[in-house]
Amino acid sequence: MKSSLLAKRYAQALFDLAVEMKQLEDVAIDMLLINSVLDESRELRKVLDNPVLDDYKKVRIMDSLFGEKTQKLTLKFLHLIIKKGREGILIQTCKAFDVIYKEYMNIMPVTLTTASEINEKTKKEILDKLAQITEKKLEVTEIIDPDIIAGFKLDFEDYQYNNSVKVQLQRLAKVFSDNLYVSKI
Repeated sequence: MKSSLLAKRYAQALFDLAVEMKQLEDVAIDMLLINSVLDESRELRKVLDNPVLDDYKKVRIMDSLFGEKTQKLTLKFLHLIIKKGREGILIQTCKAFDVIYKEYMNIMPVTLTTASEINEKTKKEILDKLAQITEKKLEVTEIIDPDIIAGFKLDFEDYQYNNSVKVQLQRLAKVFSDNLYVSKI
């Protein structure tokens, strides 16, 4: 079975259990914490992927790292992942859980790219319009990219709305390169 599909199944199982036990918010925070620690610590990923270390030692390592910082449900889930030998998909599982959680909470991640910092009023107008169209709460990540010259670019779900000067200049260049005017001389 593909690891991404397996990660989604584990994430969905944890999500369903967290909802049932009314611990969804806490487990979501725990999964973000675990994901960030694994993303930042290459050594921890190597330890978890090490086939020489037995499950007991890996469980103790995870307990020492997350034991007092996470819910018991999350910790038991980590134990299960390790005992099943699935610690290699833990990062994917954390990310899959985040996707499921955001979908459930009606939250949409959005990336707003601008050439320079824009004022709050303009940013609010852009994001309010998108929130109105999608009927979702927005989780905004802002990027400043001087290469787009001016304007803005919105990336959300599988869509991109590009209102940058760079793209408009590229479109103009394409129109002029077609050269619809033919000289009669």
